[in-house]
Amino acid sequence: MSEKNTDEGRAMGPKSWVTGWHWRERILHFTPSWFTICMGTGGVQLALVNFPYPYTGAVYWMRNLGYCFWIVEISTFVIFAVMLTIRYIWHPKLFMKSVLEFPTCSYFGAIPIAIDTSLVGIISYYGYRDGAVWVAFAFYWVAVATTILSTFGLLIVQIMKQKHHSMEEVAGIWLMTAVPMVITANAGANILGNLDRVSTKAALTVLIVSFMFWSLGLCLVHFILACYFWRLISYKLPQNQLLASGFLPLAPLAQGALSAQLMCIYLSNYLKKDHYAPTQSHPPPLPQSTLNSTGEAIHWLGILVSLFLLAHATFWLVQASASILYRLPLSFNIGMWSFTFPWASYATGWAILSRDLRNDGMRGWTAFNTVAVILIWLYCAVETVYYGFWKGSLFFAPGLEGWIGDEDDEESKNKKKELQKGGRTMKSNGTYDFRRPSAQDEENRSKANGPASASGHSNGSEEGGMTQRKSERGGDD
Repeated sequence: MSEKNTDEGRAMGPKSWVTGWHWRERILHFTPSWFTICMGTGGVQLALVNFPYPYTGAVYWMRNLGYCFWIVEISTFVIFAVMLTIRYIWHPKLFMKSVLEFPTCSYFGAIPIAIDTSLVGIISYYGYRDGAVWVAFAFYWVAVATTILSTFGLLIVQIMKQKHHSMEEVAGIWLMTAVPMVITANAGANILGNLDRVSTKAALTVLIVSFMFWSLGLCLVHFILACYFWRLISYKLPQNQLLASGFLPLAPLAQGALSAQLMCIYLSNYLKKDHYAPTQSHPPPLPQSTLNSTGEAIHWLGILVSLFLLAHATFWLVQASASILYRLPLSFNIGMWSFTFPWASYATGWAILSRDLRNDGMRGWTAFNTVAVILIWLYCAVETVYYGFWKGSLFFAPGLEGWIGDEDDEESKNKKKELQKGGRTMKSNGTYDFRRPSAQDEENRSKANGPASASGHSNGSEEGGMTQRKSERGGDD
């Protein structure tokens, strides 16, 4: 490759597959933001499964289409996880660089969200099998662990280690540190009904943990939304590459509405079925009519909370859509996948609510949003395949220009130092480590010294050379 092409590759990222895949550069520039593709694909799968027409749910062919999206999501997640792991193994310095830099660090929250959407897919298609329910239960705890790590870990790093943040830098992407908690709560709410069939105790544990995640996640989300709203009033719209992140408030609000309704439905059924009531150990059990009334009240409470959160999400949908129409992005970037998952979550939240209230207007609104998010997903998928995997221009992380070239230059400098030192390299403790001579070194030294070198030591050491020089001086004398 010529020097010109090399410089262009460093400045603009990997070239197209026609001139070579350049997987080393693609992995170098692979960031956690690519997991938003998995998020969006899983969100579309959920929207298709819960499509409101007919009234009982999506038809058979729509469920099959959603199943295809689910397989695509799992496949891309595995590929991206392998690429990200290889990236940090090859370049361990980049891990701390990603954690300490904003907004790159926020995209780590996309990983537990992708796990959550895959988990819900297991219940959506194989919930009738007890084995699949236990698999989903195990993945739920994996999602809980990664959510705690990403949420609390990233928040602590942002507070203690990252540079000073100004109000002007606040954008919708900041929500990615808190959104995983709400999405994990929704994943737990989705498996409650099937998990109760195999173990009521396990279902109650998931209910408690999910409710704690739901409450904490929504509190953090509303804190950040207050700052984001003030930032919009004070500094207007963010820069173009972060403009699509204005749709991110839809994700926690809509998923929070969905999870609140599902958890209330499960708790209502539990009270009616198991005759449970607080402080019921010593007094006689409450009558069934009281438990039924309490269950209905809890169910309606979930509907009211869902309406409140979806109304809040609708405001952010209007605001984000107006922002995009006011300032159309001139080029496609991975951040534009931030459209898909929040909007799909918004459609799914209205789908479950319309099913409970049996409202035709809500069904029509849900169908419109579902079709819109599918069209957006198709647009993002085509652009990603063309500019990402075909041309390679999407594999570009700011701040890494010439990183591979710098590594190569540093490696060549080290080799030159080794040759100047006679094959010696400095250890970290300040001592020398002698490089073991190779067969090629032996051959080169034999040719240089001639037949007399045979009288020296067979390993070609300095002692053999000194003996040879002494004998030659003796002959001259």
